[in-house]
Amino acid sequence: MAIKAHLDQQPISTLAEGNQRGAPRRALWLETSGFFAGAGPDRLAANVTIHNISAAGLLLETALELVEGEQLALDLPEAGAVIAAVVWRSENLYGCAFAAPLTAAALAAAQLQGFAPGVPTRPQGTAPAGGPLPAGAAPGEGLGTRLNRLRREAGLTLADVAAALGVSKPTVWAWEKGKARPLPERLDAIAAALGVDPEMLAAAPASREIEGVIADCRARIAEACGTTPESVRIMIEL
Repeated sequence: MAIKAHLDQQPISTLAEGNQRGAPRRALWLETSGFFAGAGPDRLAANVTIHNISAAGLLLETALELVEGEQLALDLPEAGAVIAAVVWRSENLYGCAFAAPLTAAALAAAQLQGFAPGVPTRPQGTAPAGGPLPAGAAPGEGLGTRLNRLRREAGLTLADVAAALGVSKPTVWAWEKGKARPLPERLDAIAAALGVDPEMLAAAPASREIEGVIADCRARIAEACGTTPESVRIMIEL
């Protein structure tokens, strides 16, 4: 799942100063139906990709410079205005924690946000279903799972791979967990670090990712509303 967003270049001021709740925050606008919710009539270019969102926080990628402790203000479906604080950074990846955990219904609605028009429904660089498998890849095995398997088969740790590539352990971890994807031009170096042929890291066919996420969201919404998943109808505008 990937959600495109726009992050304000400058923090917005708040009425109360001198405390955490009143500290300046940056507004983070999520894309819905081709525009950024709440951003007004101005057309704003996406400068953030949200790779993962959970009840506790989100993982985002941006070229903008953020600092640990910086607060982001965003509106989420079902949850309304929420605050997320930057808790760690690895290159252009930022881990953010929500001030209060999201409810199951709010999380499900936020995850569905990732399928708005203009947002890829499968990771970039993957081949359509039914395409040939890369050499050494198992059916349905994504790049992250394959990286994890190849690293373990080589007897390497996250630290070993990170040191060989000149990146941090959280970056390698994010690749393996599918929270982020390495740049295409870095794949040859990754293959060399793992001691495998670069062909083994070629794009694999896309799995039924969308159906799985929708089923999970349907179950979460049903649980939050006290009904059955069969009673939940989800419509995606394309």
